[in-house]
Amino acid sequence: MTSTFGEVASYPVYWHVCGIGLVILLKILDDKSKQGGVLTIFCWNLIGVFLHELAHFIVGFVLFAKPVGFSLIPCRSEKQWQLGSVTFKGLNAFNSLPTGLAPLGLIAVAYSLFTNWTLWFTPNLHSTIGAYFVLFILVYNSLPSRQDLKIAFSAGSIFVYGTTAFAAYMYYGHWIDF
Repeated sequence: MTSTFGEVASYPVYWHVCGIGLVILLKILDDKSKQGGVLTIFCWNLIGVFLHELAHFIVGFVLFAKPVGFSLIPCRSEKQWQLGSVTFKGLNAFNSLPTGLAPLGLIAVAYSLFTNWTLWFTPNLHSTIGAYFVLFILVYNSLPSRQDLKIAFSAGSIFVYGTTAFAAYMYYGHWIDF
């Protein structure tokens, strides 16, 4: 049995106010961590970076992009720090889009955790704040980086997926009623 948005919405309002306050505090702390040194940035972002890169790795592995490297060691690239990376040797037009956009799958994980949270934890203030914390980590780290977008929207990938979308629209388009 899973919880619903209605069930979660029925929690006392102050639980959600506390959770939203935590999210705001986490965002402020995230902004402040960027003013610190690389060690501060690394420690603050470690869990999220791990999940982000793991998403790339899993999707790349499943779609035969052949991951050959996985790093969580920060390194300087141009004017900013790169906190993690996954290296592939088999990226192509077919697998580059889903591999590059894989961290967006963390949103689905966040939704699943949100709807099933009460299966594992008793609904109370502490567990609600814990849920907001986990959701913040997952959603905040689900955003693809510029490098992810470059890989996802390569010319070959745009051609393959654009052609497929166009063909599907031409074939099934008469079923779509705007």
